[in-house]
Amino acid sequence: IVGAGPSGFSASLAAMAEKMSFVTLEQETFGGTVAHYPRGKVVMTQPVNLPLYGKANFRETTKEKLLEFWHKVREETGLEVQYGERVVKVEPANDHFLVQTEKNNFATRNLLLTIGRRGTPRKLNVPGEDQEKVVYRLIDPEQYAGQHVLVVGGGDSALEAAVSISEVEGTTVALSYRSAAFGRAKQKNREKVEMAEKTGGLRVLLSSNVMSISENDITLDQEGQTITIENDAVIVCAGGILPTGFLKDMGIEIETKFGTA
Repeated sequence: IVGAGPSGFSASLAAMAEKMSFVTLEQETFGGTVAHYPRGKVVMTQPVNLPLYGKANFRETTKEKLLEFWHKVREETGLEVQYGERVVKVEPANDHFLVQTEKNNFATRNLLLTIGRRGTPRKLNVPGEDQEKVVYRLIDPEQYAGQHVLVVGGGDSALEAAVSISEVEGTTVALSYRSAAFGRAKQKNREKVEMAEKTGGLRVLLSSNVMSISENDITLDQEGQTITIENDAVIVCAGGILPTGFLKDMGIEIETKFGTA
């Protein structure tokens, strides 16, 4: 089982319940995408029956409480996860698969990929992006207290990051998006951005693109006009690149419709 996010966790418990011989591999941390949500993020879910545990009655909770519950279930059931095992290659071999990670090699008759849709973070590919102040996910808004922050992106993660950082005392936050409107984001998040902009806590730069990132500032193009703003940190929330090549190499056919794999 590749991945220890919500799907991999549930699949691993089911495998334990059926007394199957299996290994769960995770390249980062337990919890998958949820583990990378910003601190205090509200998570919408629904009651489920977890194998070996029973019914979990969650509808709306926080990232921390959900992860705490998952860790509790993992400890009570004795589920073992091998961390730091990034799968780099999978080869079909007669009646089984050869799975190669950065640490080990495995042979398995069945392979379950629960790798989610986050993929590899999509980069801006602009000068200065290799600086340490540029990151691709928000973990804790409080770490940016007193700083000038630019958030790049127009999806829910970008809007949520910008609003949460703007609520931290002493921050100056700008939100850059290449399109003219936040069409992909939830209405609730769009309303929060509008409110933050009205109260002066957030500067919204629609139809803008980052041109370069310097140590103390950042240069953007907004409809042909060059804008330079003071900057201490950049958070790029531009989505991820799906592991299409990785999947094709192992023999999985990818069908693309309307630009989405």
